[in-house]
Amino acid sequence: MFCSSCGQGEQTPDSYCRSCGEFLVDPSSKYSLLNRILGISRPENQFNVTLIIDLVTSVVSGLLMVFLMGYFDGRYQRTGVSAPPIVYLVYLFLGLVAAWQLLSFVIGLKLKTKLSDAKRGKLPATEKTDNIQMPASSQPALPPADHRHAVTPSITEDTTRKLHSLKAERGE
Repeated sequence: MFCSSCGQGEQTPDSYCRSCGEFLVDPSSKYSLLNRILGISRPENQFNVTLIIDLVTSVVSGLLMVFLMGYFDGRYQRTGVSAPPIVYLVYLFLGLVAAWQLLSFVIGLKLKTKLSDAKRGKLPATEKTDNIQMPASSQPALPPADHRHAVTPSITEDTTRKLHSLKAERGE
């Protein structure tokens, strides 16, 4: 696949270009047309759409819960007829949906901030060691592990070791 932005060849579809960093959409993908229509072919745009859906769902669920409460409270004030018991479950459900979506939105915003900081290079300094990024303030590595007593030998291994030592004593 070729990058549509810089023309670099031999690229992997649905990944970022190794040359310019543009996201490469696989046009043969069954989701490609839908993503192009909605304009969310890039992961960053998909993330933004998810944040918008979370916020809208939270607000709509909260408003529905408030309107429903207002309706049944007003009806009770006018007629004295209380709400059916199922309505209280609907209140609970709408409240939980609103809270969950709001929490998802807040966590998504924090994640988006961290990702944008990483993209702009505002993360703590790192040093590369054998293709592994380690914080610059990391402590020296631990000493090598002592594996001699990590696992008890099996009966077969123990017997074999004893037989070899007996053969060595006899000179066989």
